[in-house]
Amino acid sequence: MIKSLTVAISLLSMGLGVSYWEGTGHVFSLRGGDVLTKKDEGARMSSLQVAVKEVDDEDRLNEYNLSPYERHFPMWLLDPWMRKYVDSIPSKENEVCLVHVGKSAGYTVACALGFNAPGCTSQTNPIGLLPSYTTKWSHAGEYDCFDDSAYYLFIVRNPLDRAVSAFNYGKPYTWERARAKHGEKYYQRLKSLYLDCFDTIEQLAAWGLAPGGNATETCKQRAIDAIEGSARFENHLYYNFQYHLEMVPKDARIVTMRTEHLVEDWNTVEAAVGGEDELLGQDQSLIPRINTGSPKNDKYLSDESKVLVCERLCNEIQVYKYILDKSINLNQKQVEESLEELKLSCPVEAAASSCETVLPDITEKLMVNRGYDDNVELDPAGGEISVGRGVHRLPTRKSEQLSN
Repeated sequence: MIKSLTVAISLLSMGLGVSYWEGTGHVFSLRGGDVLTKKDEGARMSSLQVAVKEVDDEDRLNEYNLSPYERHFPMWLLDPWMRKYVDSIPSKENEVCLVHVGKSAGYTVACALGFNAPGCTSQTNPIGLLPSYTTKWSHAGEYDCFDDSAYYLFIVRNPLDRAVSAFNYGKPYTWERARAKHGEKYYQRLKSLYLDCFDTIEQLAAWGLAPGGNATETCKQRAIDAIEGSARFENHLYYNFQYHLEMVPKDARIVTMRTEHLVEDWNTVEAAVGGEDELLGQDQSLIPRINTGSPKNDKYLSDESKVLVCERLCNEIQVYKYILDKSINLNQKQVEESLEELKLSCPVEAAASSCETVLPDITEKLMVNRGYDDNVELDPAGGEISVGRGVHRLPTRKSEQLSN
C-alpha cells in the first residue's frame, strides 16, 4: 500500500513538472500555473500521515523507506539516486544519515554505502555495519535525514580544493546542454558567473577578487558571492560547509570522512558505530573513486590567487575546522594532520580563529531547503553557527590547541 502511495505521489509530481530547483520561499511553483501554498502542503501532509497510520505493523518497513524529504514537501521529488530501499530498519541507536558536501567524494562514499549513485559500478560491494546503518542521504537542497538519527556522516575536503573543484564542475561542457538539462532559470545563474564574467577559477580570483582586478563591479561582486556561498550560481559553491552543518540538528553526533583519508576514516567511522576496527585495511579499491577529473589547466591558481580565494573562504575554513573538531571518530592527531594539510593551501586562515567578515546569516537558505515550519524562528548567525533550530557556539578547538 505504501509503495503504491509513494509511486502515485511521485508520478503526480513528475506529471506536474515540479523540481526543487525552482522552489522559492514557502510557495512552490508548478509549471501548469497553479501554486501550492504552505496551507495546501499541510493538508497534503495530513492525508499522507493518515495513509501511513492505516497500514499494518508488517508494513513498517515500507513506511520507513518513504522519503522524509518528500513527506515534508509532497510536491517535490527526491533525486532517485538518493533513495535507498532497505530490507531491515536499523535501530535509532545505530541509524546514520549521509551528509554529502558537494565535490568531497560524496558519490564515491555513497556507492560504497550501497546507494545507487551516479557512476556506481557493479564492482562496489558494501561490507561492514556502516552500509546497513546508513539509510538516508542529504545533499545540497534535499534534506532527507530523520532528525533523530544517531549519527550524521559528513564527507569533507580541503576547502580550497573543494571550491576549485566546485567552480570547474559547475561550468557546462556545452551551454545548449546546460539549458536543456537544468532549465532556463538555472541556466541564467550559470551564465551570469561563467559566460558573463569568468571562464576559469584563476580569472575569478585575478580579475574578480584582486583589488586591482579588471572585472566589472558586477562581476567582482559575483566572484565574492560565489566563493562565500552568498548567492546561487553553481550549486556546489552555494551549498557549502556552513549550509550542511546548520542543516543538521543542534545535538547531532557527527562522524566524518575526509576526502584525503577515505580508507582511514571509513575504518574509524565503522568502529564508531560498533563495527570492526581496520575493516578495510589499506585497500583503496574497496572504495573506488568516481566522478573525478577535469582539465588540469582549469585547476590552475597562481600563488597570489590562492591567497585571494583563501581570504574569501575564511568563514568556510573555520566551519571546516569546527566539523573536524566535532567529529567523534577523529582523534587529535588526525585533526592536526588535516590542519597541517590546510596550512599548505591557506596558512593564514588555517591558523586563524576568526575572520574579518562575520559568518553569513543563511536563515533564508535553510528555510527554503531545510523544511522548517513557519512558526520556527532560526537564531541569527552573527558570528555563531546556528545548528538546527538553535545556536551552537564555536568551542575552543582541540585543533587550535594543538597548533599553538
